[in-house]
Amino acid sequence: MNRLAKLIAPAIAASLVLGAAVPASAASWQGRDSYRQEIAQLDRQIDRAQERRLISQREADRLERKVDQLQNLHARYAKNGLTRTEERILDQRIDSVKRQIAAEVADRDRAPQGRPGDHRR
Repeated sequence: MNRLAKLIAPAIAASLVLGAAVPASAASWQGRDSYRQEIAQLDRQIDRAQERRLISQREADRLERKVDQLQNLHARYAKNGLTRTEERILDQRIDSVKRQIAAEVADRDRAPQGRPGDHRR
């Protein structure tokens, strides 16, 4: 891994984590649409990490399944309005996926092609 990549990878990982640092519990104060927005943001973070080759295809697929499960759970809960218990469950699961994304980015288990510009495999 070249010197620039060694400097950039931790910065990207930190920005992904810090971008998701707003607690999910704040979502209940902003209304039900904020859950949809948070879940969509998770999906975008996974896509960005994969595009930057910070995570492998397999890691991205697994994380995408988690996001799909969150979307389905939210849709099921939102039909009759969210109870405090359902909000707490959504908050916990969103936070869990955020931590999983950060862990996968930080584990340096990258896509097989490596980082752009890195010619080693």
